[in-house]
Amino acid sequence: MTRPRRKRKGEISEILSAMLWKPGERPEDYEIVFESRGTETGLDSVRGDEIVEVKSDRLILPGDTVIPLHRIVEIRVRGKSIWSR
Repeated sequence: MTRPRRKRKGEISEILSAMLWKPGERPEDYEIVFESRGTETGLDSVRGDEIVEVKSDRLILPGDTVIPLHRIVEIRVRGKSIWSR
């Protein structure tokens, strides 16, 4: 039986920073799913090309909208999950 890989602190910001800055990455292929109190399902998502900046503890979206990284539950690339809680 294999043990689940342990998440490490900073992993989300590393993935998202690479998405924005690594040559060859296409931010529009990324979908970031996060907890949102304002939706019926409790989840919402943004595409990677909607992200203005990645900080160590939050995402900045247009209009100074902030998503704390601890609310992110999944990161998908072209529909395939590459990270999840």
